[in-house]
Amino acid sequence: MWPLSTEARIALAQSHSVRARAIVSSPTYGVLTLPISGGSVEVDATSKVRRTASLQADPRWWPRSPTDLLAPYGSTCQVDYGIVLPSGATEWIPLMTGHLDETSRTRPVTGSGDITVKVADPSQRVAEDRLDVPAQTIANAPAVSEITRLVKATLGPQLDVVDETGSGAVASVIVIERERWDVVEKLGDFLASEPFFDPLGRLVIRPQPTLSRSPVWTIRTGNRGSLLTAKDKRGREQVYNRVVASGQRTDGVPAVYATATDTTSPAYYGGPFGRKNRFYTSELLTTTAQCQATADALLARTRGLGAQVEIEALVNPALDAGDVLLLLDPETGETRHIIDKLSIPLTPDGTQSIATRSDELPAET
Repeated sequence: MWPLSTEARIALAQSHSVRARAIVSSPTYGVLTLPISGGSVEVDATSKVRRTASLQADPRWWPRSPTDLLAPYGSTCQVDYGIVLPSGATEWIPLMTGHLDETSRTRPVTGSGDITVKVADPSQRVAEDRLDVPAQTIANAPAVSEITRLVKATLGPQLDVVDETGSGAVASVIVIERERWDVVEKLGDFLASEPFFDPLGRLVIRPQPTLSRSPVWTIRTGNRGSLLTAKDKRGREQVYNRVVASGQRTDGVPAVYATATDTTSPAYYGGPFGRKNRFYTSELLTTTAQCQATADALLARTRGLGAQVEIEALVNPALDAGDVLLLLDPETGETRHIIDKLSIPLTPDGTQSIATRSDELPAET
Protein backbone atom coordinates (compact mmCIF):
# COMPACT_ATOMS: atom_id res chain seq x y z
CA MET A 1 0.00 0.00 0.00
CA TRP A 2 1.25 3.45 -0.88
CA PRO A 3 2.00 5.47 2.29
CA LEU A 4 -0.80 7.84 3.29
CA SER A 5 -0.69 10.78 5.64
CA THR A 6 -2.92 10.75 8.70
CA GLU A 7 -4.96 13.56 7.12
CA ALA A 8 -5.51 11.49 3.97
CA ARG A 9 -6.62 8.46 5.99
CA ILE A 10 -9.14 10.63 7.81
CA ALA A 11 -10.39 12.07 4.50
CA LEU A 12 -10.94 8.59 3.03
CA ALA A 13 -13.22 7.73 5.95
CA GLN A 14 -15.57 10.62 5.21
CA SER A 15 -16.98 12.63 2.31
CA HIS A 16 -14.19 14.26 0.33
CA SER A 17 -13.34 15.55 -3.15
CA VAL A 18 -10.97 13.80 -5.53
CA ARG A 19 -8.89 14.77 -8.54
CA ALA A 20 -7.04 12.88 -11.25
CA ARG A 21 -4.21 13.83 -13.53
CA ALA A 22 -2.12 12.28 -16.29
CA ILE A 23 1.37 13.61 -16.92
CA VAL A 24 2.35 12.70 -20.47
CA SER A 25 5.92 12.93 -21.77
CA SER A 26 6.67 12.77 -25.50
CA PRO A 27 10.15 12.46 -27.07
CA THR A 28 9.28 15.33 -29.45
CA TYR A 29 6.39 17.23 -27.86
CA GLY A 30 7.68 17.56 -24.32
CA VAL A 31 5.72 17.22 -21.06
CA LEU A 32 2.08 18.09 -20.46
CA THR A 33 -0.37 17.53 -17.63
CA LEU A 34 -3.22 16.14 -19.70
CA PRO A 35 -6.74 17.03 -18.53
CA ILE A 36 -8.71 13.79 -18.19
CA SER A 37 -12.46 13.50 -17.70
CA GLY A 38 -12.63 9.87 -16.63
CA GLY A 39 -11.22 6.39 -16.90
CA SER A 40 -9.68 3.87 -14.54
CA VAL A 41 -6.46 2.09 -13.60
CA GLU A 42 -6.48 -1.70 -13.36
CA VAL A 43 -3.98 -3.69 -11.29
CA ASP A 44 -3.79 -7.46 -11.82
CA ALA A 45 -1.11 -9.53 -10.11
CA THR A 46 -2.13 -12.59 -12.14
CA SER A 47 -1.38 -10.89 -15.48
CA LYS A 48 1.95 -10.49 -17.27
CA VAL A 49 1.25 -6.74 -17.56
CA ARG A 50 0.29 -5.84 -14.00
CA ARG A 51 -0.88 -2.23 -14.46
CA THR A 52 -2.99 -0.78 -17.25
CA ALA A 53 -5.02 2.40 -17.59
CA SER A 54 -7.82 3.65 -19.81
CA LEU A 55 -8.16 7.45 -19.83
CA GLN A 56 -10.75 9.79 -21.33
CA ALA A 57 -9.30 12.99 -22.80
CA ASP A 58 -10.44 16.01 -24.77
CA PRO A 59 -10.71 15.32 -28.54
CA ARG A 60 -8.45 18.27 -29.37
CA TRP A 61 -5.53 16.10 -28.30
CA TRP A 62 -6.20 13.52 -31.02
CA PRO A 63 -2.75 12.61 -32.50
CA ARG A 64 -2.70 13.54 -36.17
CA SER A 65 0.94 12.57 -36.64
CA PRO A 66 3.30 10.01 -35.08
CA THR A 67 5.13 12.84 -33.26
CA ASP A 68 2.07 14.22 -31.48
CA LEU A 69 1.75 13.98 -27.72
CA LEU A 70 -0.78 11.12 -27.59
CA ALA A 71 0.67 9.04 -30.44
CA PRO A 72 1.67 5.63 -29.03
CA TYR A 73 5.19 5.84 -30.46
CA GLY A 74 7.32 6.54 -27.42
CA SER A 75 5.17 8.73 -25.17
CA THR A 76 4.99 7.80 -21.49
CA CYS A 77 2.32 8.61 -18.94
CA GLN A 78 2.12 8.83 -15.16
CA VAL A 79 -1.40 8.61 -13.71
CA ASP A 80 -2.03 10.11 -10.25
CA TYR A 81 -5.06 10.17 -7.95
CA GLY A 82 -5.58 13.21 -5.75
CA ILE A 83 -7.26 13.18 -2.34
CA VAL A 84 -8.47 16.67 -1.44
CA LEU A 85 -7.71 17.08 2.25
CA PRO A 86 -9.82 19.07 4.76
CA SER A 87 -7.10 21.73 4.67
CA GLY A 88 -7.77 22.23 0.95
CA ALA A 89 -4.45 20.77 -0.14
CA THR A 90 -4.29 17.76 -2.47
CA GLU A 91 -2.34 14.61 -1.60
CA TRP A 92 -1.34 12.87 -4.83
CA ILE A 93 -1.12 9.07 -4.96
CA PRO A 94 0.77 7.58 -7.95
CA LEU A 95 -1.27 4.82 -9.61
CA MET A 96 0.94 3.78 -12.52
CA THR A 97 3.69 4.83 -14.91
CA GLY A 98 3.88 3.32 -18.37
CA HIS A 99 3.89 3.75 -22.12
CA LEU A 100 0.99 4.80 -24.30
CA ASP A 101 -0.38 1.67 -25.92
CA GLU A 102 -3.36 2.90 -27.93
CA THR A 103 -5.32 6.06 -28.69
CA SER A 104 -8.78 5.73 -30.21
CA ARG A 105 -11.88 7.77 -31.04
CA THR A 106 -15.35 7.26 -32.49
CA ARG A 107 -16.81 9.34 -35.34
CA PRO A 108 -19.26 10.90 -36.03
CA VAL A 109 -19.34 12.42 -32.57
CA THR A 110 -22.63 11.76 -30.79
CA GLY A 111 -21.55 12.44 -27.21
CA SER A 112 -18.65 14.22 -25.59
CA GLY A 113 -16.32 13.13 -28.38
CA ASP A 114 -13.64 12.22 -25.84
CA ILE A 115 -10.74 10.13 -27.06
CA THR A 116 -9.61 7.02 -25.20
CA VAL A 117 -5.96 6.64 -24.26
CA LYS A 118 -4.68 3.26 -23.06
CA VAL A 119 -1.49 2.92 -21.04
CA ALA A 120 0.46 -0.24 -20.11
CA ASP A 121 3.25 -0.60 -17.57
CA PRO A 122 6.86 -1.23 -18.73
CA SER A 123 6.56 -5.03 -18.53
CA GLN A 124 4.74 -4.87 -21.87
CA ARG A 125 7.77 -3.21 -23.45
CA VAL A 126 10.06 -5.90 -22.04
CA ALA A 127 7.73 -8.67 -23.26
CA GLU A 128 7.63 -7.11 -26.74
CA ASP A 129 11.43 -6.94 -26.90
CA ARG A 130 11.97 -10.52 -28.03
CA LEU A 131 15.48 -11.66 -28.83
CA ASP A 132 16.60 -11.77 -32.48
CA VAL A 133 18.58 -14.94 -31.85
CA PRO A 134 18.72 -17.28 -28.83
CA ALA A 135 21.06 -16.25 -26.02
CA GLN A 136 22.06 -17.44 -22.57
CA THR A 137 22.03 -15.99 -19.11
CA ILE A 138 25.47 -15.13 -17.73
CA ALA A 139 27.21 -17.92 -15.85
CA ASN A 140 27.73 -17.40 -12.09
CA ALA A 141 25.71 -14.17 -12.11
CA PRO A 142 23.20 -13.69 -9.26
CA ALA A 143 19.60 -14.11 -10.38
CA VAL A 144 18.72 -10.58 -9.22
CA SER A 145 21.44 -9.07 -11.40
CA GLU A 146 20.30 -11.17 -14.36
CA ILE A 147 16.71 -9.96 -13.97
CA THR A 148 18.05 -6.41 -13.80
CA ARG A 149 20.29 -6.88 -16.84
CA LEU A 150 17.52 -8.35 -19.01
CA VAL A 151 15.08 -5.58 -18.14
CA LYS A 152 17.56 -2.72 -18.43
CA ALA A 153 18.62 -4.00 -21.86
CA THR A 154 15.11 -2.97 -22.97
CA LEU A 155 14.30 0.03 -20.78
CA GLY A 156 17.75 1.58 -20.36
CA PRO A 157 20.38 1.88 -17.62
CA GLN A 158 18.48 4.69 -15.87
CA LEU A 159 15.77 2.30 -14.65
CA ASP A 160 15.37 2.20 -10.88
CA VAL A 161 15.44 -1.31 -9.40
CA VAL A 162 14.19 -2.16 -5.92
CA ASP A 163 15.37 -5.56 -4.65
CA GLU A 164 13.44 -6.64 -1.56
CA THR A 165 14.78 -10.20 -1.59
CA GLY A 166 18.36 -9.42 -0.57
CA SER A 167 19.29 -12.63 -2.35
CA GLY A 168 22.65 -13.36 -3.90
CA ALA A 169 21.56 -16.78 -5.18
CA VAL A 170 23.10 -17.81 -8.49
CA ALA A 171 20.92 -19.58 -11.01
CA SER A 172 22.09 -22.10 -13.56
CA VAL A 173 22.71 -20.90 -17.10
CA ILE A 174 19.55 -21.12 -19.18
CA VAL A 175 18.86 -20.50 -22.85
CA ILE A 176 16.68 -17.55 -23.75
CA GLU A 177 14.98 -18.65 -26.95
CA ARG A 178 12.96 -15.51 -27.64
CA GLU A 179 10.85 -14.35 -24.70
CA ARG A 180 12.78 -11.96 -22.45
CA TRP A 181 10.01 -11.39 -19.87
CA ASP A 182 9.29 -15.12 -19.56
CA VAL A 183 12.88 -15.62 -18.41
CA VAL A 184 12.53 -12.71 -15.97
CA GLU A 185 9.51 -14.45 -14.44
CA LYS A 186 11.33 -17.79 -14.38
CA LEU A 187 14.25 -16.21 -12.52
CA GLY A 188 11.68 -14.69 -10.15
CA ASP A 189 10.26 -18.16 -9.46
CA PHE A 190 13.79 -19.38 -8.76
CA LEU A 191 14.09 -16.68 -6.10
CA ALA A 192 10.60 -17.44 -4.71
CA SER A 193 9.75 -13.88 -5.65
CA GLU A 194 7.76 -11.80 -8.11
CA PRO A 195 9.24 -9.13 -10.42
CA PHE A 196 6.85 -6.31 -11.37
CA PHE A 197 6.68 -2.55 -11.94
CA ASP A 198 5.36 -0.35 -9.15
CA PRO A 199 3.29 2.87 -9.52
CA LEU A 200 6.45 4.92 -10.14
CA GLY A 201 7.61 2.59 -12.94
CA ARG A 202 10.39 1.06 -10.85
CA LEU A 203 11.25 -2.62 -11.23
CA VAL A 204 10.50 -4.32 -7.91
CA ILE A 205 11.71 -7.82 -7.04
CA ARG A 206 10.03 -8.96 -3.82
CA PRO A 207 9.21 -12.22 -2.05
CA GLN A 208 5.79 -13.67 -2.86
CA PRO A 209 3.20 -11.93 -0.65
CA THR A 210 1.26 -14.18 1.72
CA LEU A 211 -1.69 -13.92 4.07
CA SER A 212 0.72 -14.01 7.01
CA ARG A 213 1.56 -10.34 6.37
CA SER A 214 -0.07 -7.70 8.54
CA PRO A 215 -3.26 -6.10 7.16
CA VAL A 216 -2.74 -2.60 5.75
CA TRP A 217 -6.39 -1.53 5.56
CA THR A 218 -9.72 -2.46 7.15
CA ILE A 219 -12.94 -2.67 5.16
CA ARG A 220 -16.16 -2.97 7.15
CA THR A 221 -19.88 -3.00 6.63
CA GLY A 222 -22.42 -0.93 8.50
CA ASN A 223 -22.36 2.68 9.67
CA ARG A 224 -19.25 4.53 8.47
CA GLY A 225 -18.17 1.35 6.69
CA SER A 226 -16.60 1.36 3.22
CA LEU A 227 -17.86 -2.04 2.01
CA LEU A 228 -20.73 -1.75 -0.48
CA THR A 229 -21.10 -5.32 -1.76
CA ALA A 230 -19.22 -8.60 -1.46
CA LYS A 231 -19.57 -11.56 -3.82
CA ASP A 232 -18.26 -14.79 -2.30
CA LYS A 233 -17.01 -17.74 -4.34
CA ARG A 234 -15.94 -21.19 -3.20
CA GLY A 235 -14.37 -23.52 -5.75
CA ARG A 236 -11.63 -26.06 -6.48
CA GLU A 237 -10.25 -24.65 -9.72
CA GLN A 238 -6.62 -23.50 -9.45
CA VAL A 239 -6.48 -24.68 -5.83
CA TYR A 240 -3.55 -26.99 -5.03
CA ASN A 241 -2.61 -28.30 -1.61
CA ARG A 242 0.77 -29.72 -2.53
CA VAL A 243 3.46 -28.40 -4.88
CA VAL A 244 6.30 -30.57 -6.15
CA ALA A 245 9.20 -28.52 -7.55
CA SER A 246 12.02 -30.32 -9.31
CA GLY A 247 15.10 -29.67 -11.41
CA GLN A 248 15.43 -30.66 -15.03
CA ARG A 249 18.50 -32.64 -16.05
CA THR A 250 19.59 -34.03 -19.41
CA ASP A 251 22.90 -35.59 -18.32
CA GLY A 252 21.51 -38.68 -16.62
CA VAL A 253 22.04 -37.33 -13.10
CA PRO A 254 18.92 -37.75 -10.95
CA ALA A 255 17.08 -34.44 -10.58
CA VAL A 256 16.58 -32.89 -7.15
CA TYR A 257 13.10 -32.09 -5.89
CA ALA A 258 11.15 -30.85 -2.87
CA THR A 259 7.52 -30.58 -1.84
CA ALA A 260 5.46 -27.95 -0.07
CA THR A 261 2.26 -29.18 1.54
CA ASP A 262 -0.74 -27.29 2.87
CA THR A 263 -1.40 -28.65 6.36
CA THR A 264 -3.35 -25.78 7.94
CA SER A 265 -5.96 -24.32 5.57
CA PRO A 266 -9.47 -25.77 5.07
CA ALA A 267 -8.12 -27.37 1.87
CA TYR A 268 -5.28 -29.13 3.68
CA TYR A 269 -3.63 -32.08 1.96
CA GLY A 270 -5.26 -35.43 2.71
CA GLY A 271 -8.30 -33.87 4.39
CA PRO A 272 -11.89 -33.64 3.12
CA PHE A 273 -10.69 -31.54 0.17
CA GLY A 274 -8.55 -34.45 -1.03
CA ARG A 275 -5.09 -34.47 -2.57
CA LYS A 276 -4.36 -32.12 -5.44
CA ASN A 277 -0.76 -31.77 -6.63
CA ARG A 278 0.86 -29.16 -8.81
CA PHE A 279 4.15 -30.06 -10.51
CA TYR A 280 6.74 -27.44 -11.46
CA THR A 281 9.99 -28.21 -13.28
CA SER A 282 12.82 -25.81 -14.10
CA GLU A 283 16.40 -26.17 -15.23
CA LEU A 284 17.28 -23.44 -12.74
CA LEU A 285 16.62 -25.69 -9.75
CA THR A 286 19.82 -27.57 -8.97
CA THR A 287 19.64 -28.02 -5.19
CA THR A 288 17.01 -29.31 -2.79
CA ALA A 289 16.99 -25.93 -0.99
CA GLN A 290 16.20 -24.12 -4.24
CA CYS A 291 13.39 -26.57 -4.98
CA GLN A 292 11.97 -26.08 -1.49
CA ALA A 293 11.97 -22.28 -1.73
CA THR A 294 10.22 -22.40 -5.11
CA ALA A 295 7.65 -24.95 -3.94
CA ASP A 296 6.86 -22.84 -0.88
CA ALA A 297 6.37 -19.71 -3.02
CA LEU A 298 4.15 -21.48 -5.54
CA LEU A 299 2.01 -22.92 -2.77
CA ALA A 300 1.62 -19.43 -1.30
CA ARG A 301 0.20 -18.25 -4.64
CA THR A 302 -2.52 -20.90 -4.69
CA ARG A 303 -3.50 -20.90 -1.01
CA GLY A 304 -6.85 -19.17 -0.68
CA LEU A 305 -7.83 -19.33 -4.34
CA GLY A 306 -10.71 -21.58 -3.34
CA ALA A 307 -12.17 -18.86 -1.11
CA GLN A 308 -12.40 -15.78 -3.30
CA VAL A 309 -14.27 -12.57 -2.56
CA GLU A 310 -15.09 -9.82 -5.05
CA ILE A 311 -15.56 -6.58 -3.15
CA GLU A 312 -17.15 -3.32 -4.21
CA ALA A 313 -16.00 -0.60 -1.82
CA LEU A 314 -15.36 3.09 -1.43
CA VAL A 315 -12.11 4.03 -3.13
CA ASN A 316 -8.73 3.81 -1.45
CA PRO A 317 -6.26 4.66 -4.25
CA ALA A 318 -3.25 3.64 -2.13
CA LEU A 319 -4.15 -0.08 -2.14
CA ASP A 320 -2.12 -2.42 -4.34
CA ALA A 321 -2.04 -6.05 -5.41
CA GLY A 322 -0.39 -8.18 -2.73
CA ASP A 323 -1.76 -6.06 0.12
CA VAL A 324 -3.59 -7.86 2.91
CA LEU A 325 -7.01 -6.51 3.91
CA LEU A 326 -9.00 -7.05 7.09
CA LEU A 327 -12.67 -7.56 6.25
CA LEU A 328 -15.18 -6.98 9.08
CA ASP A 329 -18.65 -8.33 8.40
CA PRO A 330 -21.33 -9.24 10.97
CA GLU A 331 -22.22 -12.34 8.95
CA THR A 332 -18.73 -13.71 8.43
CA GLY A 333 -16.82 -12.12 11.27
CA GLU A 334 -13.22 -10.95 10.86
CA THR A 335 -11.26 -12.41 7.95
CA ARG A 336 -8.04 -11.51 6.18
CA HIS A 337 -7.78 -11.33 2.39
CA ILE A 338 -4.90 -10.81 -0.01
CA ILE A 339 -5.56 -8.60 -3.05
CA ASP A 340 -5.06 -10.19 -6.47
CA LYS A 341 -6.81 -7.55 -8.61
CA LEU A 342 -8.25 -4.10 -8.11
CA SER A 343 -9.61 -1.17 -10.08
CA ILE A 344 -9.20 2.52 -9.25
CA PRO A 345 -11.79 4.79 -10.94
CA LEU A 346 -10.69 8.29 -11.90
CA THR A 347 -14.07 9.95 -11.33
CA PRO A 348 -15.54 11.20 -8.03
CA ASP A 349 -18.62 8.96 -8.27
CA GLY A 350 -16.71 5.73 -8.95
CA THR A 351 -16.40 2.76 -6.62
CA GLN A 352 -13.51 0.36 -6.27
CA SER A 353 -13.63 -3.28 -7.37
CA ILE A 354 -11.26 -5.61 -5.51
CA ALA A 355 -10.76 -9.35 -6.12
CA THR A 356 -9.22 -11.14 -3.15
CA ARG A 357 -8.47 -14.61 -1.86
CA SER A 358 -8.39 -16.00 1.64
CA ASP A 359 -7.92 -19.31 3.40
CA GLU A 360 -9.78 -17.99 6.42
CA LEU A 361 -13.31 -19.29 5.99
CA PRO A 362 -16.16 -17.92 8.11
CA ALA A 363 -16.86 -19.81 11.30
CA GLU A 364 -19.57 -22.44 11.07
CA THR A 365 -22.88 -21.58 12.71
